[in-house]
Amino acid sequence: MRVRVPDYFDGFSCLAGACPHSCCIGWEVVLDEDTVRRYQQLPGALGERLRDAMALDGEDVCFPLDGRRCPFLNQENLCDIHCALGPEATSVTCQEHPRFIEDYGPFQEITLSAACPKANELLLGTRDPLTFSEHQDNQPTEDGDEWLDWLVPLRDRLLDLLRDRSRSLKARLRDFLLITGEAQQLFDSENMAELAAFCTGSLAISAETNAGSGSWEAAACRCLQDLEILEPDWLALLKQWEQAPELPSFAPQDPEKLERIAVYFAFRYLLKAVNDGDLLGRAQFCALGVLVTDRLSRFVGLPEALRLFSREIEHDEDNLATLREQFWQTEGLSLSALLAAFGG
Repeated sequence: MRVRVPDYFDGFSCLAGACPHSCCIGWEVVLDEDTVRRYQQLPGALGERLRDAMALDGEDVCFPLDGRRCPFLNQENLCDIHCALGPEATSVTCQEHPRFIEDYGPFQEITLSAACPKANELLLGTRDPLTFSEHQDNQPTEDGDEWLDWLVPLRDRLLDLLRDRSRSLKARLRDFLLITGEAQQLFDSENMAELAAFCTGSLAISAETNAGSGSWEAAACRCLQDLEILEPDWLALLKQWEQAPELPSFAPQDPEKLERIAVYFAFRYLLKAVNDGDLLGRAQFCALGVLVTDRLSRFVGLPEALRLFSREIEHDEDNLATLREQFWQTEGLSLSALLAAFGG
């Protein structure tokens, strides 16, 4: 199988006990079925401790938090299971984090969550354009959805557009939204021939849009506060944003790093439209992620703004789904409002 990863992927290694924001704190660990069976059969004191810690949360078996910490996170901020039995004895959740792994049949794409301090550091540790590398592994392949035939080339061309530094980031993000909006219209009309031609031909962009009304800032701030909140520091940051004066327009302090964030989001999310056809909603999420992290960076710096946004939004499927609904329901988060934020 072909596997595509960001160019900094091989530089990642877990900070373990030195991590300033351990993924074993604040997040309940869900156990996969194979891991549950292994723990149920494990002999000795550790086996008893594992079985005592397991609990049902709905249909999932998990380790409920003990004072916001995984019960197996020791005083050195190391995992007792990992230390005693090795990393292969931990759950799939623990083994994969901070990797987001997406299987598309004939190929797989992996990103590293910006909620992880080390992955965040690698993403924002340079201003060079973010690129991706590909390798083969021994995993079996499956047939891919036919929609990937047009979605993959379109997504890759959009990545090139976002990396085109001959133009302002504002202009690139505006065109990114306009192109995905036109592709969405063709998809909704089920005009497959015209859609294929659009995705593989020259990307002609229509400049005709309805004028946006309302403030994307006010709408985004309200919407994010209404989502599920994982940690109080996120709510405190949103309240600080709510009380701050609005900025007149998108004027990024660090456009090269914001470009890397935009490419990170676009690589991770656009192809997921193959599951439900919502390409534009995912593009709007990418644009909103750039706008929000840029705005919040005025209070906590760009790495921390992105880390908090990723932790609270990217790791909560309900929050992601609610945001995509709000792009259709809330005027300040509509396509026209986001285009207006970029001067279009």
